[in-house]
Amino acid sequence: MILEIVKYGHPVLRDKGKRIETVTPELRSLADDMLETMRENDGVGLAAQQIGRALQMTVIDVSGAKERPSTMIVDGEARDPNELMPLVLLNPVVTKLGAETTVASEGCLSFPEISGDIERAARVRVAATTLDGKPIAFECGGLLSRATQHEVDHLNGILFVDRMDTALRASLSGKLKRLQKETREELGRRPMADAAM
Repeated sequence: MILEIVKYGHPVLRDKGKRIETVTPELRSLADDMLETMRENDGVGLAAQQIGRALQMTVIDVSGAKERPSTMIVDGEARDPNELMPLVLLNPVVTKLGAETTVASEGCLSFPEISGDIERAARVRVAATTLDGKPIAFECGGLLSRATQHEVDHLNGILFVDRMDTALRASLSGKLKRLQKETREELGRRPMADAAM
């Protein structure tokens, strides 16, 4: 099922996700819906906060991004990331590997038509739990590293605009204020049950 993506200005985007202790059938269904929603909107990642749920869960699929390659190391072996997509990560923790950073353009499904260059760690280590309840750990670079950092930020209430340099954020301030205002007005028109999500 395609879910509504929460836009900038909705308070849930600033909520730190609740840790997931048990994988339920409802959680599996939510993960499927998140993957479907992400693909429908041409995204490479989607965090639970972006569909109105403050949970430590994200979905990622970089397999369609041929122009922005990714690297992945699992158990000390280089792997083709495309073979392991999509990823559903529960309670993910990201650790930077080394001091190298990269700057690249990022967008976000919660910020339609807004993008900007963001500096992030070039390589990271990710530790999480899968939908099977098993631990997963891998190192990654390229788009997978960037997407994972972006989505884990969401799970902690951090948005990509928070990572923008001051000049870029200032240049986008009009668009950001307009989006925030539209979202708040939309929330004000909804019945309370819907607005809370």
